[in-house]
Amino acid sequence: MRDLGIGDRLRNAREAKGLSLDAVEGLTRIRAVYLQALEDEQFDRLPGLVYGRGFLRTYAAALGLDPDPLLEVFPREPPEAQLIIGVHGVEIPIQPAAPRSPLRRAATYGGLILLVGLLVVVAVGYFQLREFSAPVPPEAVTPPPPAQPAPPSAEPIQPPPAIPEPPVGDAKDQREPAPSPVGGVNVELRATGPSWVRVVADGESAFQGILEAGDVRRWHAERRLTIRVGNSPAVEVRVNGEAFKPPPRRQVWEESFDAP
Repeated sequence: MRDLGIGDRLRNAREAKGLSLDAVEGLTRIRAVYLQALEDEQFDRLPGLVYGRGFLRTYAAALGLDPDPLLEVFPREPPEAQLIIGVHGVEIPIQPAAPRSPLRRAATYGGLILLVGLLVVVAVGYFQLREFSAPVPPEAVTPPPPAQPAPPSAEPIQPPPAIPEPPVGDAKDQREPAPSPVGGVNVELRATGPSWVRVVADGESAFQGILEAGDVRRWHAERRLTIRVGNSPAVEVRVNGEAFKPPPRRQVWEESFDAP
């Protein structure tokens, strides 16, 4: 298969962000086997070229790439699709059926007339039998008059008790994060967009996965805490309550923080 350059651009962008195929699968909801097929440009492993174009658009957008140039070179039809040219048809003469004889037509019409007459006789006999066997209806019974509604009470209708308004509390933001544990090193991440994160606390893995927009996560270590971020612009970092500025112009960075 001719190399279209689609797979190299996808693979380079993914590795630059420090993402694995499993991480992108969780981010895009596309199976890793189809992501691998796009990077290998083995489009025959996709469920269809229409689905493949949708997978390519979603994958490229998740990596921050413009999907339109990639879709321009993506094949629109399977390479083995060809037009089938038909051969000239062979004319087959059609001979009209032999006309029915007058005797057969007369027999057919006579049978239909006889059948209709029989049905009419059966229907008339059925309705006459129902008329003679119908029971005599009993005398009409006058139904009792409907009960009169009770007159409305003269007592005034009391309005429902007013619902007291809840007391107004102080204006302190209830969404303020909980205080970090005392001692050691404490790190807080706030995600404004999807980003892959790995955290190691005191030499042991504490977290590895995707943070979605709006997620807030905190980790604590007694001695050292190491963080690797795959999409730096989408993450805000605070270390021991102070904002941390990651290295500029870097999508992927890793930093270790020691306890004071």
